[in-house]
Amino acid sequence: MIFDEGVNVEGLFDNESQATLEKALSAGYGTDASQFTDGRALQPEDLESTLVNVLDVLQEDCKVFNSIYRQPSKSTVHQYNRRTGVGDDEFNFIGEGEEIREGDQDIERKILEQKYIGTIGRITKQAELVESMEDLYNAEKVACTMRIVKSAERAFFHGNSAVVPKQFDGFQKIIEDSAFDTTKEARLRSTVADLRGYEIGEEVASGDDVVTGEDLFDEIADTVYEKGGDLKKALFPPVLARQFRRLFNDKLRYTTEDEHTGLKRLPDIVVSCGSSIRIQGKDAGTDKMFHVKGKVVAKGDSTKRPNAPSTVTLTVNTSPTRAESQFGTNDAGDYIYAVHAVNSYGISAAKAAAAAVTVAAGKSVTITITPDSNGARATGFIITRSKADGSELMEMCSIGAAVEGNTTYEDVNSELPGTASIVLLSEITRDAKANIAFTQLMGLSTFPLPTNDSLAKRFAVALFGALKIGAPEFCAEIKNVGYRGGLY
Repeated sequence: MIFDEGVNVEGLFDNESQATLEKALSAGYGTDASQFTDGRALQPEDLESTLVNVLDVLQEDCKVFNSIYRQPSKSTVHQYNRRTGVGDDEFNFIGEGEEIREGDQDIERKILEQKYIGTIGRITKQAELVESMEDLYNAEKVACTMRIVKSAERAFFHGNSAVVPKQFDGFQKIIEDSAFDTTKEARLRSTVADLRGYEIGEEVASGDDVVTGEDLFDEIADTVYEKGGDLKKALFPPVLARQFRRLFNDKLRYTTEDEHTGLKRLPDIVVSCGSSIRIQGKDAGTDKMFHVKGKVVAKGDSTKRPNAPSTVTLTVNTSPTRAESQFGTNDAGDYIYAVHAVNSYGISAAKAAAAAVTVAAGKSVTITITPDSNGARATGFIITRSKADGSELMEMCSIGAAVEGNTTYEDVNSELPGTASIVLLSEITRDAKANIAFTQLMGLSTFPLPTNDSLAKRFAVALFGALKIGAPEFCAEIKNVGYRGGLY
């Protein structure tokens, strides 16, 4: 009934073993339920076996959920201490009889709020009475399990509690928050590389200070290694898979003898610090729940999602205040903006700014969003934008909504619309513990619900937990990666 937190159950039971187990535990096999007096055989809840089957089907869709370590949590607010330094390791020599000095260690207190995912299954009484080739109750459980697993997997990459507070933060949010947290030492901040719209392995135009080939992974891995991490795998949207093959095209020969040189399987990326970064397999490479920043459309519950913003106004600034402008000479031109409102129930239609704005090199654009005063409150906004002198709009970034009044965001061209990201992960911390885990307050569980007036058989499926990265500085992101069909 409950998914075991510390075990990867993939392949644990075959169909024959599962059938034997259920037969042995069922009422009527050794103890007839109609005749018991002091108890009866255990009635199995089959959600665990359902999860095993679902994970087997979704191996390529949900690689993180399949492989991530599950750490039990006993509180809705999971707290833990994190050692960020062992103290002085240089000046520890002493003279004869001299007092031994104590090294100052660095301990950081971390807090992680548990988040809750749930869905309801429903089988009508009429459907139960009709003979069917399919076990409708179990089929509905499978569908509910798939919804929960895919929701969790999507959040592992795109979860953002600043935009939708009910979500847990995903890889991108955790890594970027760490990278740009200037209150911490550089050694405790994540590494983020910016491809500025180029693809992996693409030839870079003269004058552009961007690295796209194998040297890119050397630079990132070396930086992470100096901080104590050891990058072991990369995860990325499926549309980027062909770009990684480009890295090896000049080296590989088409043969049938070797799976690497025959391009049956891409090799790991071996970097200068000695690490090997996996880009394929059951826990690395493409993940179907990892999406690119593309076109945004209204979706979700139309009765509970927020309305589109009331107005979106644009102001061009001569002197950026949020950060140094990345609008260069080649970026000068006219830009179109539109904004969608967001909450936990869905995404609104777009509200476009009244007109395009002309942006020159070194400038920035302040976007002022006035929320609609009717309907559900927006907890965040998705800002979409065109490229210079373009007309197609794609997602640029997501931001949280102000508690009251208007929400503003200054676009300095650091986030490019219509691009993708790659996350690079170190799996082990300095003290040999799992660096990446799903802190789980409650494993995937099913709960019967009372029958309502429709006589439908109802049940709930739920999962409680949150993504934990013990040492974010041991991980990295490559952002603003161009892709086929994007804007760059």
